[in-house]
Amino acid sequence: MVDVSIEAENVTQLRLLQRGDHIAVEGEMAGVKYYHHGIFLGHSIGVADFGGTNKVTATVRIVDILEFTDQGKRLLVRYRYRRSECLPAEEAARNAEALAANPRLWGAYDLIKNNCEHFATRCKVGRAVSFQVLQMLRKFVGLLASPATSLAASSSLSVGASVYMANNASK
Repeated sequence: MVDVSIEAENVTQLRLLQRGDHIAVEGEMAGVKYYHHGIFLGHSIGVADFGGTNKVTATVRIVDILEFTDQGKRLLVRYRYRRSECLPAEEAARNAEALAANPRLWGAYDLIKNNCEHFATRCKVGRAVSFQVLQMLRKFVGLLASPATSLAASSSLSVGASVYMANNASK
């Protein structure tokens, strides 16, 4: 599993963003809050994200920062990693630009296995993982399991996530 230490900070001034930053905006669907992720490419370029008008046609693309933030209406956060746990900022930006230039390399949208957070962490850390999905799966497993079995189920989920990560390391 990707073992990284991530801190999220609210961004109130766009000028503070730097090329290669892993950013996200808060959203809500059917009463569930989530974050839509991307990689900031620069003020004159925009944000590389994995999105679109719907999930069926989602693709890796470059959008203006104002479009990404819904004209500044959505809360914007930046994820901070330890330098030893992520790729250099310029490499993260180049990874995102390469996928935006040839989106078929990334593949079709899948909420559990291939979403916007998978895209952003792949560009920034070198491994495709969605901590939001892992968090929701852990909650789901916790609801299904009794207190005595939830630790075993959680461990199985972590092992399963590690196997998934290892099998998809090239993505």
